[in-house]
Formats: sequence, structure tokens, C-alpha cells
Amino acid sequence: MNTERLSEMIYHSTPLVNEVVLQAAIEGLLDYLAVSYQTKSEKEITILKQIILEEGGNGTSYLIGSHIHATRSQAALFNGFQAHLLDYDDVHSDVRGHPSAVILSALLAVGEPEMSGKRFLAAYVVGVEIMARFGEAMNPYHYTKGWHNTATLGVIAAAGAVAYLREYSPRLIAETMSLAATQSAGLRLQFGTVVKPLHVGIAAKNAVDSADWIRMGLHSNPDFLNDKNGFFEVYGENRVPDLTVNWGKTWRIVTPGLWFKQYPFCSAAAHGADAAVFLHKTYDLSEDDIESVSVCFPPNGDSALIHHNPSTGEEGRFSIEYIVWLALTGKPLTFASFESKPIPHSWRESFQKVNRETDATIKPSKAALPVGRFTIVTVTTTNGDVLSKRIDTPKGSPGNPLTKSQLKEKLHKAVGDEVETEKIIAAVHALNHTSLGVLQEADYRN
Repeated sequence: MNTERLSEMIYHSTPLVNEVVLQAAIEGLLDYLAVSYQTKSEKEITILKQIILEEGGNGTSYLIGSHIHATRSQAALFNGFQAHLLDYDDVHSDVRGHPSAVILSALLAVGEPEMSGKRFLAAYVVGVEIMARFGEAMNPYHYTKGWHNTATLGVIAAAGAVAYLREYSPRLIAETMSLAATQSAGLRLQFGTVVKPLHVGIAAKNAVDSADWIRMGLHSNPDFLNDKNGFFEVYGENRVPDLTVNWGKTWRIVTPGLWFKQYPFCSAAAHGADAAVFLHKTYDLSEDDIESVSVCFPPNGDSALIHHNPSTGEEGRFSIEYIVWLALTGKPLTFASFESKPIPHSWRESFQKVNRETDATIKPSKAALPVGRFTIVTVTTTNGDVLSKRIDTPKGSPGNPLTKSQLKEKLHKAVGDEVETEKIIAAVHALNHTSLGVLQEADYRN
């Protein structure tokens, strides 16, 4: 893989010539804003705002959903943390992570009112493309090794997107991504803590800092892919794939596409949640009806779900045991169920009935998303009945997407005002023909 060639491909990219790509970018941006606004009452947001105010600085950028202005670095950190705080943001199966939270947070932090909205959307598409191609090349090794892809791959993709937005030369695009790559970090052991969304904020901040430092005249070794001490050698399986094959023929933001969530927890649990909701609704199950529960995955299909016996709702975002028990017994899969407060002791005792397993002999569906994935929830009732449901394409995934009205409702619930919601939607749809300032003016500030 030639690093110079990748940078050339990024530099010459023109993704928005295809209307489908444009619409995908618009939907991704609207979902990003929805999940960001949804956090407005979270205590962690107040804490981070206070830290930024105490630190001070040259307020050239703004915090999404806030009247506060901050430095570019601060804005990227805040926006990334906010977008991923509730684990409600979009997912991409090639990435095995969350592209928009880190890429858009960096782009919005450096965005200036006079910048082309079209160039901004194109930079977003390019960023998703970079991140997805890195993810496809490095997974499953990189993820199962313990890295948090949204942070480790996101910092490089966001840096490339910012460099594209600013129209850096191919050489400077490579240097920007290389400088970001040397700051790549984030461990999956932090899943279920507030540090997981902080990873995303730090990645966005490091991407912005990298682009700024290169623009100001610092230099890095641009060949971060091919060198024997380069990114793939250190973080991957000692191979350097060609990331430019068929570049621009299709765009990963469309195929396989973004996955927009309907629940605020890890997408690896979405299959199981849909199956459990189906079983509860179909058989009107209650806690007293359930003797035992089995949740079956393909090998490594539950890697992200690191908590078997969560003590808080925040840890519960990464626990199939907790999520399936809630859904089977008709408890709401809402934000309140995934707060940082302790899970009631009686609930913790109850979801001990849920056990997980993997089975390599089960044939994945051709329609499965992510590829090769499924979840089968099987309930044995107290009267001996065995009830089972398999899900291959959960609601919200590209194969079973949320409708446009559902996406609009997600934004409306976050904003809480119909007029403001329509104003934001209009501004985002107008970006292809206006400046970025139109979106900044429409941003809902509480």
C-alpha cells in the first residue's frame, strides 16, 4: 500500500456527484445532531462545560447545542464526548465502531461560517470512507485485541477529513493522518464507563490538533502505512493492504451504509434486544414465566459486550444479560435504564437466568449485518415451553433501516420543539448549496 497514493485519492475525491451519497451524508449529520442534543441534561456535559470555561482560550468554535464558544481543540473534545456519551450514535459495520461522532465533531470544530457546506459534507463522506477502509483492513484482529476502533481508527479518519475540508495538498494530508496515527489510542476495557465517550472526544481533538500543527509548519513522517514501524505493523497483523482499491466507485457511507440506533446501548446487543422484544410482545412474558434464557452468538459476536453482571445501567449498555432481561420482561429500553446509577439488586439477581453462548456451526444469513452476525434468544418457561427468536438484521441497520419519519422523530425528541426541529432539518438539507454558517445559525442552543 502506497501512502502517497491514498493521499492522492483523498485529495481528488468528489463524492457528492451522486445524489444517494449526498442524502446519506444529510441523514448522518441529522442523526449526529439528534444524539448530541439528547445529552443536554446529562451531568457529565455540565462538568465538561465547566472545565472548558475554567480553562478559557480563544473562542473561535462553538459547542454543539450550547451558547459557549471555545478553542478548536476544546470544541472537538466536547462535541465528540457529547455525541458518544449515550452510545446512541451511528455505527458502521466495516469500522466496527462509530464514525460520525468523531469525524463530524472534528469537522464542526474547525468549520468556519464562510466554508462551503458542500465541501463540509464531502469531507464527512471522505472521513467515513477512510475509517471504514481501515476498519475492514484491520478487523477482526484489531478489535478483538482490545482496541476501541472508534478512537484508534477515528483519529486518523477525522484528521484526513479535516485535511480534505481545508484542501491540504496530498503531502500534507498524509502528514496530518500520520501525526494523528501516532496519537491513536483507546482500550475496550473502558466500555461501560464515561471514559469510552471521552475516547471519542480525545480522538476528535487529536485530529484537529494534528491538522492545525501541520498547517502551522510542523512536519511528520508521511509514510505511516508502509514503514516497518508503521500503523499496520504495530496495530494490525503485520500486513499493509491496499486501501485505495475501487476508491470512489462506491462510498461506504452508502454501501454498506450507516446504522442509526433506536436504543442507547451497544449495537452488538441490538439483535438480541429485537429478539427479546419480539418474544415479550408475542408471548406476553413476565419475570415469573421465565425459567432460563440462552443468548447465542457466532464466535466473537459478543466481543463488545464485556459486562456479564453489570452493577450500573452504564455498564448495562454492554451487557446482553441485562438488555435481554429488560426486554423480555417488558421493561423500557430507554435512557433511564442505562444511567450510571446502580441497578436494583432484585434485577441483578433476576438476569442471572440469562446465559450466553457461541456456536460456530450455525450458518449466517446472507443478509446479516454486520456480515456473519446473528443472535438467537431462547427462553425456557416455568411450564416447560421453549420459545426462540433469531435476528440477523436488527432495526436501524442498513438492511432494516429506520424510516425518515423515525429519524425525524429521533431529532424532535432530542430538541423538544417542532419549529426548531424543522429549522435544523432545513439548514442541513440546504448545506449542499449554502455555507456552513447556515447550519451554525440553525444549531439548537439550550
